Amino acid sequence: MKQAINLRLDKQVLLTLERLSSDLHTTKTDIIEQSIRLFSQHKSHKQHQLIQFAGILDDRGAQGMAEAIARDKNTKDFSLGTL
Repeated sequence: MKQAINLRLDKQVLLTLERLSSDLHTTKTDIIEQSIRLFSQHKSHKQHQLIQFAGILDDRGAQGMAEAIARDKNTKDFSLGTL
């Protein structure tokens, strides 16, 4: 059984949801559920790509990478040469 929830969505998102529901002949609930699944898979895949490097770096290199990620997590301007 599905549980009812309340969401606040931007007007443009609501319009897009309505259009998709109409175009795809499905419910808005189905679109939201599928979107969440796809988003989760995408995020999980990105994390998996990072985990591939686990164990490749020595302690110093791993620490440097962790510090660079923490320092630069909100910007795309950083240099890997500083690790």
